[in-house]
Amino acid sequence: MAVKQHVTELGHSQPKYDIESMSKMIELIAMLQANPDSIPSNATSLKAICEEIVLHLTHTPASREVQEIKLMKSEIGKICQFFRDLEHRTPEHYGDIVSTCLKKLYKHIITEDEVSNYGSAILVLIDKARIKPGVQWILQEAENSNAIKKIFKTLAGWLETIDYAPDLTTWVVEILNGLRDQQKNDIFLELSLDIIHSYFKKLSIPLFQPKLGPVILCILKSIRHTPAVFHLIVPKAPKALHDLNKSPHSYDLLLCFVDTLSALMLHFPVYDNRYKELEECLQQYPRSDNFCQALDVPQYKQYSFQNIAVVPTNAKVGLVNLGNTCYMNSVLQALVMTKQFSREILLSRIDEPLFYQIQKLLALLLHSDRPELTPRALLVAARPPDFVPGYQQDSSEFLGYLLEKLHEQERKMYIDKKPWNTHEGAQQLMAGKASGTTNSSSGEESNPPTAIPQASETTFPPTLIQKTFDGKLFVTYQCGVCGSKSTNLDAFRSFELSFPESTNMSNYTVQKLLDFYCSSEKLIGDNQYYCDNCKQLCDGERSIRIIKSPKNLILTLKHFQYDQQRHTRAKLMNKVLHDEIISLRVVPELEPASVVRYSLYAAVVHAGTSMDSGHYYTYAQDKPDCWYKFNDNFVTKVSVDELHTLASPNTPYILFYQLIPTAGGGINSNSLDLDDDMEPSVSLGTTGTDCQLPELEDLPLHLREIVHGDNQSYNEEIRSESRKKIQQRALGINKFVLPRNHDSDKDDPPPSSCGGSSVDYSNRFIY
Repeated sequence: MAVKQHVTELGHSQPKYDIESMSKMIELIAMLQANPDSIPSNATSLKAICEEIVLHLTHTPASREVQEIKLMKSEIGKICQFFRDLEHRTPEHYGDIVSTCLKKLYKHIITEDEVSNYGSAILVLIDKARIKPGVQWILQEAENSNAIKKIFKTLAGWLETIDYAPDLTTWVVEILNGLRDQQKNDIFLELSLDIIHSYFKKLSIPLFQPKLGPVILCILKSIRHTPAVFHLIVPKAPKALHDLNKSPHSYDLLLCFVDTLSALMLHFPVYDNRYKELEECLQQYPRSDNFCQALDVPQYKQYSFQNIAVVPTNAKVGLVNLGNTCYMNSVLQALVMTKQFSREILLSRIDEPLFYQIQKLLALLLHSDRPELTPRALLVAARPPDFVPGYQQDSSEFLGYLLEKLHEQERKMYIDKKPWNTHEGAQQLMAGKASGTTNSSSGEESNPPTAIPQASETTFPPTLIQKTFDGKLFVTYQCGVCGSKSTNLDAFRSFELSFPESTNMSNYTVQKLLDFYCSSEKLIGDNQYYCDNCKQLCDGERSIRIIKSPKNLILTLKHFQYDQQRHTRAKLMNKVLHDEIISLRVVPELEPASVVRYSLYAAVVHAGTSMDSGHYYTYAQDKPDCWYKFNDNFVTKVSVDELHTLASPNTPYILFYQLIPTAGGGINSNSLDLDDDMEPSVSLGTTGTDCQLPELEDLPLHLREIVHGDNQSYNEEIRSESRKKIQQRALGINKFVLPRNHDSDKDDPPPSSCGGSSVDYSNRFIY
């Protein structure tokens, strides 16, 4: 009778949760176990008792005292035994009891700020074989991603402290597997980045090695679309391997890490010495002959040949390096993010070879299911004649050539149409090339803009390149002897910004370099001006006046100087603050001066100590505060802070800015008072062009058919690959696949370090 009274008290106790109340509850449980006849036989009473146990376990603060931890290990063991006894005594109710306890635990985790480590003991209710269905229930029950994150962080937090569930590692791994299988890749990556640092650090403690090691391996093997997680642990990996090697019970775990880390270094090639210490460390340990198979994610579900989900492996579609073609890949990804350019190209009806190839590639970069594309056809169509295949080239030169060739092909279309298809009309049109010069000029410019020969605006409409990138300026030379002036009207497509020579500054801003470019320049010494009036070289002055601002402004930072002795372009390692907002003074003809402002949306970065070698990659955003890093076929989501904190020898080379509309919605700002000390005050959230990338249904029919057809081919590739893997595993075949050279032409390897490889398979189609 006394025991039943205590049982009633247990089911209706007041909410006081501390070690003392926990001890009383455990005493009552011990009494129940000693008197089995006192255990209620109805499900309602049993569930009430178990709910009270859950409340105590989740709300009682966990002690950090060693003696109390040992005591609680023993005491909570009694609770776990009580749960196991219930399974044998009341098997008809046990399913309801488990469901009630799991739901109660789930509710406390997602609603409470903190749940005690003792709560992990509740998971002992579910045996190892039922953990995966339990995880599936949790992922289905979660109303949003925040609930999933809260569940994972709680269980993962328990795992790296003192937990009371022997299978907690399996729970954490199965949650990760569930997120991966459901293609919740962003959540998977975010949660992995949250725990990987602290987990890897605790690998030095033998107690945590068997608990945390499998979780780390699951993360490293699963995240193959971005090196972000792997690169985070590379500096810590040698010490972790050393600590695992010291523990005799962790040798098998050590071998798994050796194989996985070795495979990841092949999967994520780098162009510096980042892996040097890890490579030297790995040489001390045995490695499997088929170590690359460490990246084969275990098959946790039965595949259906008819309906296999395509799991994205990139934040956006990447471009395969065809042998030192990073100069092209980086420029193309920046152009894709130039919304006006992409939209004009994709919706144009220009039937020219280069237009067709770039249309195809842009459409696939925006709408393909593939993680990467092979741009061989575009390389053939767009490579400048003096670019030797297989050698590193200048990305700025390639950009200039590509834009000019697109401009010329569109202009050719106008020439071929009436009324320009007559001999007289063609002569009239081509004669317009020189019409942009108002007065003849002499002398050399130390830093001319990238000038474009201008045809008369009355001859034909501006090309899409002109509409997207071109501006206009006057370049004026004044003789210091006679005072005469010579002025050119030029179109420009980009500015090449030099660093001032006579200064001790090592830190610059883009705005200061732009202001320096636009300031007047003394033409003296070796840079004298040839005056037509004086008929000789004279000291003079060069000045520019921008009369029309481009919608998209391209700035090339001249991080190099020519080395006369070595005949190479030595790279300058000046530190530049890459302003997200810059301003440009515009003085239109017959209109008041104004200031227009631009926002940064892309940057091509050069990694290397010489401009004639190294590697190019790109940072770009497709909407405010949503930045990506395009490193050939690897594309990851990043913060703009990564661009701002680049360390030498990584230096932004080409910066892309878009015009910010005024408050009234116009493009040019002609009503602003000019002040040399004026600071731009523009919200970084403002977009620069009222233009969006076209949706798939907006594309011309032939491009939609290309995208749909290729996506179908890719899905078939996935199904075919899955069939092969399942058949190989069924036959016990361990096939080691060497990293594939994406350049299917069997040429000799290129002579520099630029290029990519990947253990993972990708597309076999070439664009």
